[in-house]
Amino acid sequence: MNNPYLQGLIRRIEKVSQEAEDTFGNLSNEQLNWKLNREKWSIGQCLDHLIVSNSTYFPQFEQMTRGVKPKTLWESLPGWPLLCGYMLLRTITPDPRQKLSAPAVFIPQRSEVPSTIVAEFVTHNQLLIKYLHEIDAVDHRRTIMSSPASSFITYSLHDACQILTNHEERHLRQAKRVMELEEFPLFKE
Repeated sequence: MNNPYLQGLIRRIEKVSQEAEDTFGNLSNEQLNWKLNREKWSIGQCLDHLIVSNSTYFPQFEQMTRGVKPKTLWESLPGWPLLCGYMLLRTITPDPRQKLSAPAVFIPQRSEVPSTIVAEFVTHNQLLIKYLHEIDAVDHRRTIMSSPASSFITYSLHDACQILTNHEERHLRQAKRVMELEEFPLFKE
């Protein structure tokens, strides 16, 4: 690999897929959609959120692999992508230090997900890994991209890949915490 750090990230994403399948794969539709209250996300919404948010990166990944990604003004500012990447990597960690609100573009698309959401998530992660292999051809430290949530937030492709992986682990843990709640319906009724 041109960017050897990707191997570790790919293993982490594969582990998230396996854990999601092992932990949530046999849950009923009711369990996948259960949430403590209207403000909280269900297990299914956590997985849907990852599908939605990861997918917003794919158009830029495709442009990078074809060598046609234009550079924006914000991406060209010296030091700005380094600062944004540093701040996001300190914020988006697998073990959250603080609760964050998802940007509107990353909000789960469905209030009720189908019982196939776990399989959809695993398939989606296979696509994410395919993109990671494809973008290995470019220099991840020198390639700058914009956040799909806001064009003035920019970071290196290296930071973006780490952010995506941390984000996956963060929301897998969030989904597991839903199952750990005392009120969670353990058995089909």
